[in-house]
Amino acid sequence: MNRELVSRARQTDLVGWLKRNNVPLVRAGKWWFIEGFDSLRIQGNKWFRNSQGKGGKAIDFLIEFFGCSFKDAVEALTCGTLAYDFLTAKNKPVKEKNICAGYGFSARSFLHDADSRRVIAFLVKTRGIPYGIVKEELRRGFLFQERYTGNAAFVMTDEFGNISGAEVVGTLGRVRFKGLKPGSSGCYSYPYGKVADPRFILFFESAIDLFSFVAISRATNKTLDRCLLVSMAGLRAGIVKYLMRIYIFAAPVLCVDNDPSGYSFISCIRSDFPDAIVKLPDMRFKDWNEQLLG
Repeated sequence: MNRELVSRARQTDLVGWLKRNNVPLVRAGKWWFIEGFDSLRIQGNKWFRNSQGKGGKAIDFLIEFFGCSFKDAVEALTCGTLAYDFLTAKNKPVKEKNICAGYGFSARSFLHDADSRRVIAFLVKTRGIPYGIVKEELRRGFLFQERYTGNAAFVMTDEFGNISGAEVVGTLGRVRFKGLKPGSSGCYSYPYGKVADPRFILFFESAIDLFSFVAISRATNKTLDRCLLVSMAGLRAGIVKYLMRIYIFAAPVLCVDNDPSGYSFISCIRSDFPDAIVKLPDMRFKDWNEQLLG
């Protein structure tokens, strides 16, 4: 295995990685611990489990706590996320056959707000997304405002159009919540431009970046014919691998951020798909939304 990749995985900030995986964390001074696991202490890329007198760095953590193999741990830390529900999996190993299964998600957990003004204001005024794109997705039912929270919810579906979860983004405050709706499946995504036989599948880190790319393409008169655009709600290699198994004649296009995490993800995906196309924002911008606003 590539030494640089292993070194990068070993130095991964565990707190940030666990947050991206929607693992519930609680802070205690300079340390963090996971809810229900009070003896586990995490700081940076280091961890220590008082109850067992064990500790180590990021790769050791995934091997010890989640039952991963060394190779799977390196891939998960450098390519994205583990496809599992932490609260129900606990210390069970991740099984390949389960990576695309749902984890108790129910479409009934969606509470639609009849008023979409907060979501529209956030996406249009704050994020610069053209109103026409937002209106299209609201009408399609793949975007809506959650009742009580006012969050923007982007509906995730499987290849048959069945609802399998949601990417959720907060619309208020400086530090906005973003993540997956509890119970969302590990390999499905928010789709845009669903076509039966796509020639290209474009993978984005967020629905907002996806919308921004669509806006940029329309402004420059670039067509997206036979393109399926999906938001991974992060960097989740499982989504790429799963969709490429379904659409075997399509080419993957990696439209991730201009940052070290994005570059690591590209390296990881290209180890399985050497011909994967890379389409990044202009180098002066970190992501597609920055380029749209720039």
